[in-house]
Amino acid sequence: MRFRNLEKYQRGKSGNTMELGIPLPQTPDGRVYRYSPNENAHPRHFVLGSRVPEFALPEAMTPRMSHRPGIPETVCPYSGVVAADNDFTHPDDLAAAKKIVEHAAHADMQEAIHGMFEDLGRKLSGSKFIKVKTGGRSAPKPVPRFLRSDLLRELVCDECGRDYGVFAISLFCPDCGAPNIHLHFAREVALVRDQVKLADGLGEDQSELAYRLMGNAHEDVLTAFEATLKTVYLYKVAMRPPESPEVKAVGNAFQNIGRGRQRFAEFGFDPYATLSAEALAVLTLNIQKRHVIGHNLGVADAAFAEHAADARLGETVPLVGDDILQFAEIGQMVVNGIDAWLANGSPPPVGNATTNPIVAPRAREPAAVKIGELGPLAIKIGLWIARESTHGYSDFIPEEELLAAFPEASVDEVAFAVAELSTDDFINTTSFIAKRLPRMTSNPSLYITFDPYALKTDPAVDVVTLVDMVLAKKETAQVEELHKETGWPLRRFNPAFAYLISQIDERRVLKGGTNEYPARGFYLVDQDRVELHRFGSRLRR
Repeated sequence: MRFRNLEKYQRGKSGNTMELGIPLPQTPDGRVYRYSPNENAHPRHFVLGSRVPEFALPEAMTPRMSHRPGIPETVCPYSGVVAADNDFTHPDDLAAAKKIVEHAAHADMQEAIHGMFEDLGRKLSGSKFIKVKTGGRSAPKPVPRFLRSDLLRELVCDECGRDYGVFAISLFCPDCGAPNIHLHFAREVALVRDQVKLADGLGEDQSELAYRLMGNAHEDVLTAFEATLKTVYLYKVAMRPPESPEVKAVGNAFQNIGRGRQRFAEFGFDPYATLSAEALAVLTLNIQKRHVIGHNLGVADAAFAEHAADARLGETVPLVGDDILQFAEIGQMVVNGIDAWLANGSPPPVGNATTNPIVAPRAREPAAVKIGELGPLAIKIGLWIARESTHGYSDFIPEEELLAAFPEASVDEVAFAVAELSTDDFINTTSFIAKRLPRMTSNPSLYITFDPYALKTDPAVDVVTLVDMVLAKKETAQVEELHKETGWPLRRFNPAFAYLISQIDERRVLKGGTNEYPARGFYLVDQDRVELHRFGSRLRR
């Protein structure tokens, strides 16, 4: 018995077992569905095409490749997992293959049964008692067809020339394993360029629509930039050993340069290291501008005004096409650097350049700090003490260094400013007959008040974190343990800790025995817990 329909798919035979090969359904552009065997490589689905004809595949692997192209293995573009091609077969294609085999087998069985009765009819054609009459052969059912769709993001690897498509963003070429995130972002830049061109082409009577298009283009740059950094960071997190500690939820960390740097510092990498100071300033301004456009209808707020000298509170932030494109080009520089990091330092075959020279935005002059009734010189001295401090509590202030730091002020003026700081309990002073200036040491209140201006850290905010940590403990809080738990530098920890122990009955504070901290720790009773809870609640308001 022959299986003519099944034999169309025969690729081999082992004994009586027929080995079949069912061609995969293709998308309109000739790609096939693939599905990552890594269950955590969301969304797992991608499409794979052929190598573009004009691409000359190098004879040896390039430094950026992690996998030899053209062999029967595939690299998951989302996670980098390598497995045999068959392991990437899409579940829909498995179901389709079963349908095709079922159709062919059904057709073969139908023909076989019809043929059996035809043979029987011929053999019994001379019989007077039995007549076998077969009807005409029924029309065969059409071979099943399966619709396959291309994905929105189509790429061609610039290392091996393989054509493929993914959902939104991926990390690697599925053929050679080379990092391809620079191609993703380059596509985003091209789309933004088209948006800007479209907005620039609108007339004055459509200025509101043009502004909206510009705003969308600007926001798209940061969205793509944030998504790229987040995707790479989470990939690196997933590649850590199984016993590695959990990381905090990413949230919107990559909408902020400082917090984004901290995340990548976990892996010893700074994504912004390749940027000049001017480029970093432009990037910072545009990230802040995006928040204004996305969350404040384009109206400048105080936070944005700090970064842009020409911004006016309450007025609409202007959007210029060239500025948006430069924002995108600087983002491309960062992404190219990350791409090279993924390739062990081998940069992608693209250049880092911007259409126009990068000029740092003119910063707004900081507003004069006003603290109580302190005079300008007293405030300057307070800021200087805060910046110079290494411990953040009870620092001795050398007279010679103080005078050298303010050469434009007379000794009498400095003495008056010191007296102001002492009067308001920012420093302790002890006067001597033979000296014009007293002996000076700082008080915790100086750092609590001046640190937000001098160091951009706020002990009144940090102390709330300490309160939460302390309330989770039973009876005794040890300072070294608490410090280690925060992960903060000593200079940041001490002012917040001093603020904290000021809320504890001094009889339960363990003073002395340490030169690094205001106290060794403290005991807690229920009354202290109540006071700390209310203290933290007040600061959170």
